[in-house]
Amino acid sequence: MNLILTCSTIPEFSSEALSLWNRFCLAEWVRGEELVPYLKFSPAAASALIDAIVFLEPNFSADMARGPNGRLFELPMLLEAHYGNTAISTEIHNLPESCAMRDGRKWKKIPHIVLTTTGYRHAGYEGLHVEFVPDVTEQMLFGNYANPVTWNKIEKIVNQYQQRALNDYERIGFMVVIDHGLYRVKRAYHKRNQLESEYYYGKTDKSRFRGFVTVGREQDGVDHEAKLLEHLLNNNAGERELHHFFEEHPDLLAETMMGIPISHQPYFTTNKQTPDFSVASILPRDVGEVVKLLELKGPEAPVLANSRYLHRGLAPALVQALAQINDYHESIHDPLNLSTVEKALGYLPEFSERAVLIGRTPEPPDASLWEKRKSEQASIRIITYDEILQEQRSRHSRYKLSPY
Repeated sequence: MNLILTCSTIPEFSSEALSLWNRFCLAEWVRGEELVPYLKFSPAAASALIDAIVFLEPNFSADMARGPNGRLFELPMLLEAHYGNTAISTEIHNLPESCAMRDGRKWKKIPHIVLTTTGYRHAGYEGLHVEFVPDVTEQMLFGNYANPVTWNKIEKIVNQYQQRALNDYERIGFMVVIDHGLYRVKRAYHKRNQLESEYYYGKTDKSRFRGFVTVGREQDGVDHEAKLLEHLLNNNAGERELHHFFEEHPDLLAETMMGIPISHQPYFTTNKQTPDFSVASILPRDVGEVVKLLELKGPEAPVLANSRYLHRGLAPALVQALAQINDYHESIHDPLNLSTVEKALGYLPEFSERAVLIGRTPEPPDASLWEKRKSEQASIRIITYDEILQEQRSRHSRYKLSPY
């Protein structure tokens, strides 16, 4: 699940806390004063993909704070800060119907969640459609607390929202299946820009799928997707079949790459090439953004050269994949490709990161050599299919066990 974390004032939330949240979900921090203007006026907001907005508890350990310019300013009092959060929530619920995300979901309909460390429910939230969730972030960071109750409850709220949205989608021509904890949809006909409902605004929908696609999942679904991937790997599935699988089940790449996987986009007009996947930010900003480029090869491809070589390096298939991803890295910053890049991603990335998904993890006798050869490619992340599988299993276990 993809979350926005926000607050009307400075919250009790460190970089370590954000890292912990990203072990359970994909989370982006946005200052409260910037959120509503972003949703209303930034073109990039139409390319975001968010499941809920989480309001953090304000920080009242001091009555003064230092701003970006170095000057001290007075923090709002307790009541003012909570009422600031309620004002943000109200404005989002009152956004225009046309304010929607890259999959067509309306911003005004996604859940609003209020974190509380004490259990106190401020009166300012009365009458608003918000959910209160206990925040155990600090206990897990510093108190050896093992129960991830915060993320379990948020996931339950998001799943309930997904179910309401899917019921709404069925009324406007989507086919919906809920199976093994996976929420899957398929467009029954293709005139998406003419569709609108309580939750969906078709004109912003950038989805290109033709078959069923997983749009949400419960914890059983996480485990089921891992089993599906393992089945494909054990039955010698090739590159094309794995690419199609990741199109149908985008969460596997999303959690490994920390972003939105977009298949075969952008198309570079200068050389008529396209990466296997571009991984966009879940909440793209207008400046300073990153895109991750992923080249995909089959699981059968070797990652290390034959052992008969004295100075054993990377396998030819992997060397070729590294050359491909470097070419895409150049193309995405070519001024002649900027219009197609912006159309595909919804923003112009200032930076790009490179990754290759290929083969299986070498056996233990080759483990140290494999790590050495990967470290020699410092600018490119090399991932095996076993790492994708392990990431899914790890995320599934974190919701039940302590991450420490």
